[in-house]
Amino acid sequence: MSIVHAGYGPAAAIRMALFVTGVGLSSVTALGGQAQAPAPPPGVSATGSIGGLEAKFIDVKGVRTRYYEAGQGEPMVLVHGEGWSGHSSANTWVKNIPGLAKRFHVYAADKLASGMTGNPLDDRDYNIQGEVEHMYQFIQTLKLGRVHLVGQSRGGGLSFFLAVAHPEIVKTLVIVDSNTAAPDTGPTTREAALASCPKEPDWEEWRCRLRAISFKPDVAFDDLFFQTGRYMASRPKSQETVKKMAAGAGDPLRSQFNEWKKQVHERVMKEPILMMPTLLYWGRNDPSAILRNGLATYDVIAARNPNLRMIIANHAGHFHYREYPDEFDQNIINFIDYWSRQPAARTLR
Repeated sequence: MSIVHAGYGPAAAIRMALFVTGVGLSSVTALGGQAQAPAPPPGVSATGSIGGLEAKFIDVKGVRTRYYEAGQGEPMVLVHGEGWSGHSSANTWVKNIPGLAKRFHVYAADKLASGMTGNPLDDRDYNIQGEVEHMYQFIQTLKLGRVHLVGQSRGGGLSFFLAVAHPEIVKTLVIVDSNTAAPDTGPTTREAALASCPKEPDWEEWRCRLRAISFKPDVAFDDLFFQTGRYMASRPKSQETVKKMAAGAGDPLRSQFNEWKKQVHERVMKEPILMMPTLLYWGRNDPSAILRNGLATYDVIAARNPNLRMIIANHAGHFHYREYPDEFDQNIINFIDYWSRQPAARTLR
């Protein structure tokens, strides 16, 4: 994806001042001065595929983009959380893709510079603005038309901002445990939950962090999930991502995020720009995206949108869609099916 030449570097920066955070750093193997992609360890797929699924790749405006595809019917796009690291990827959705694919044509892509999707072609796009535009162009490249958009954590923020920027392509919106979409309501319990996690090596920190903010960590994740993330984070592309972020790529938009988000919230509360049926789905026991933040997000969207609903899952952490995948899938299907039967006037006012 040539972000500058395609018009979503500087041009999009004028339209949307956004931010990004980076994570992780792994060792890189060099031979003759050139970084070499490591071979996957035993049991790990070269494409990073897990869960009995096989990832595909597509060119999105010059960026090689990895994604899963399954099912038939109306298109649904799943957007994973975290980002700017090989660790975070569409692999987080593999427990949900088969169930959702019984009703929808499901697409789950690695975000820009995450998983095995390539890095921005312009350093100014290492921010959520670049992620939003990349996901929009992914949808356009596949000619999906209007989609059911589901995003978790930072992917929920991406989905929220994408729906604000391009409401014409979002049929329904689901935001799952997302501080990135939420107003700042003060301290969370995240820091305490992560207090015992090591700082290095990065993949051990990542593994400990995901387990610490889960309610049922042994249900949510297995060793293959973590080993595959470690492999993807060890690739030269992912190493470059971390170095770029450390050098300040994506600024000044990264540092302007909080101010910009407040302006977006004000618009959503005052203008009819986020009117599609929207579901907030939150884990009651999430120490990271705490329920208070979910309720504050509800208040922002509810100011104008009569088609907003919220589900609160008890005994559920940041990854409750993995802890209770069948329940999550069925609730998403029920929500969308209900709104598909309502008069268009109600969903568009």
